[in-house]
Parts: sequence; C-alpha cells; structure tokens
Amino acid sequence: MVMKGTAVGWFGTFLQLTVRLSWGIIVVPISALLHLNPVQMGLVATFFYVGYVASSVPWGLMIDKVGPVKAMLIASFPLAILNLFLFFYLSYPILLGVYLVEGLIASAIFPSAMKIVSILHSKDERLTFYVALLETASPITILVLSLVAGLLLNFWRFFFLGMTAMFLVFAGLTLSLRMKIESSEIRRSFRVILRREIFLATLLRLGELWATWGTTTWIFSMLVLYRHFPSTLSTLFLGLFGLGQLVGIISVEKAVKRIGDINLIFLSLVGFIIISLSIVFSPEIAVIGEALLLGIFSFSYRPPTDSLIMKIAGSGSAATSIGYANAVSQVGTMIATVFIGIILYLTKSFTLSVLGLDTGCAIGIASLVVLSKILSGNLSNYRSDRE
Repeated sequence: MVMKGTAVGWFGTFLQLTVRLSWGIIVVPISALLHLNPVQMGLVATFFYVGYVASSVPWGLMIDKVGPVKAMLIASFPLAILNLFLFFYLSYPILLGVYLVEGLIASAIFPSAMKIVSILHSKDERLTFYVALLETASPITILVLSLVAGLLLNFWRFFFLGMTAMFLVFAGLTLSLRMKIESSEIRRSFRVILRREIFLATLLRLGELWATWGTTTWIFSMLVLYRHFPSTLSTLFLGLFGLGQLVGIISVEKAVKRIGDINLIFLSLVGFIIISLSIVFSPEIAVIGEALLLGIFSFSYRPPTDSLIMKIAGSGSAATSIGYANAVSQVGTMIATVFIGIILYLTKSFTLSVLGLDTGCAIGIASLVVLSKILSGNLSNYRSDRE
C-alpha cells in the first residue's frame, strides 16, 4: 500500500501538471489559430492559476477532513469531461473558462498526494526523499512534453482526448486505494496556516514557483519568438531543462544531509539567477548546456521547502498547509505568467523577461533569510528551556 499510494498520488500529480504545463507548447499553434497576442496567451495560464489559488485552501481543509482518496476521486471525473469538451470545441472565451474551472478542480490533487506521503512516511527520517520522489512528477512531465512537443504542435487537439482517457484511468486507480485516515478538525487545521513560519515558508515557495513555472510556461516560446532559436533547438532546451530538474530532485536528499535544507534552498535560488542571466548572452551551443544547470537549480529547492512546510504543520494538517502554500505560492505563478507576457508585449526584450523571472528568486531569498532567523531563534529558545 505504501508504494501503491505514492504511485497513484504521483500519477495524479503528473496529470494535473500536464494539463497546465502543456499550454507552454500548444499555445504556439492555438495562438496562431485564434490570433492571440502575448498578453492573451499568458492570460489562459493565469486563469488556470486563479482557479487553483481560489480553491487550494478549501480543498486542503476538505482533504484533512475526508481524506485524500475521496478528494482525488471527486476531482478526476470533471477534469476528464472538461478536456473532452476542448477536443470538440475551441474558442478564446471557452479556453479561459475551461482553464479556470480546471484550476479550481485540479488543486485537489497535489495536496492529496502530499497528504498520502505525509501519512505513510510521517515517522520516517527520509520524508524529504519521499517528497522529492513525488515531485519527480514535475520534471518527468516536462521531459515527456519535450519528447512529444512536435506531435503537440501538429496534433494538439488530440492531446485533450488523451487527457480525458488518462483522468478516467486515474479515477480507476484511485478507487483501488484503501487507506485509513484520521479526520482532522477544520478549526485545528485552519489555525496552522496562521503561523508566521508557515507564511514565510509559503512566501519562499511563491518566489520559487514564480521562477520555476514562469520559466517553464514561457521559455519555449521566448526562445523561438524573441531569441529566434529554431523550434527543434528550443525543444531540446526544454527537454534538458526537465532532465536537470530530475537530476536536482534525485540528488536533493544527499545535498540536504550535507549542507541542510536552508543552505540548499539558498544556493539553488542564487544559482538560478546566475544561470538564467548567462542564457541572455550565451551563444546557442552554450545555452543548451546551461539548460541542464538551470533545470537543476530550478527544482532542487522544492522538496526541502515542501518538507519543511509539512514538518512545521504536522501530518494531521499536512493537506491544509500544502493547500495554503499552493494557494499563496501559485499567486507567484499567476503573476509571473502575465508579468512576463506584459514585458514581452511592451519591450519585446528577452533580457528584461529573464529579469522578470529572477524577481521570484529575489522574493524567495528575502523570505528565506527572515525564516531562517525565526527558526534559529525558536531552536535557541527550545535549548534554553531544556537547560
């Protein structure tokens, strides 16, 4: 049951990530078909995140109350229907509406998966490893999308049909899970998100997601349209970027043991800024190598951050804390997608758009510095009380 529960949570996370990250590729043919400008292109992704943010905390409270299995099952069927609808009919208003509703529903899946991991491994010292294992869904999603990017550009409409089938499979897998969940009081779970440590860790996560998902959403079209890279080269960049994220996640446990959560997060954020800025000036051949490094830095901070949030909250409120973290941190993703679109629309500058992505890292670094001081102070107080 341990591996099966983790696997089902991983698969659901993979599917909801595929829904939103695929927009960074299929936006190219769809924008040509519907004559969309960069702001309109970014708004579709933003509408998804608006829904995601709006429903994350309610879903988190519900998951802690009724359990992750029921929540994932409830979410899977509407998502299948919505993708089937896009297969048959497409217009810009329809795109905005469907992506908004998908965001409202899909926000149930990741907190449910994290809740499963928290329950199964709450007493395990390798919690960060299992969180990292679950979060390999993200780079693997990017790798898969990079491999099928050419097909998506030409047969994007059938992508929606495939997602319908996959969500139905996910529903069947979810039905096969048998987990005993201790219900948590909504009031108790809600009190957790009022703690300043949770808020700062969530603000840190906001900055991280700003940089990571802003880059994932825009980098393909930015390279094609504003650095004038061939689509094949941009596809290779996206694939190496995803591979780098996978490498970063796989190595995160050993890195945490050597230098600690906070130091690893800090180094990753600084590394992201350095590599992203170097991409602005590097020749095409060098940029391909930098894609791997950017991927490593862009995700090695996620598992220790999410693990830290759940450790502060406790397993009983894991879904609420992650749901709250999703709600607040996805604001960063929501802002970043439109923010970069506005920069490109007004300036057509690749350099300024990269600086816009790095703004998220700056927010994360500032939050991390304050959080580390508070956590150090709490540890010092605890030691003083013991003495």
